[in-house]
Amino acid sequence: MKKLGKNIRTVREMRNLTQEALAEAIGYSQRHVSRIEKGEIPLKEECIQSISDALEVSPQKLIDLDYDSFLKK
Repeated sequence: MKKLGKNIRTVREMRNLTQEALAEAIGYSQRHVSRIEKGEIPLKEECIQSISDALEVSPQKLIDLDYDSFLKK
C-alpha cells in the first residue's frame, strides 16, 4: 500500500499537480489524497483507475512504477 502511495505522489509531482488538483480531478478531498499517498487507506480498483486517468498513466505502470521506464513512456 505504501509503495503505491509513493508512486502516486511521484507521478503527481512529475506532472506538476498539487494534491488539491488531483483531489478535484478524482472527486476526493485533498486530505483523502494525502492519506492515499501515505498508504493509510486501501484503494479499490475504481479509485486506482480514477487516479491513473487523472495522472495519464496506466494503472499497471502506476502500481509497478519504474522511474526510468516511466520517463520513456
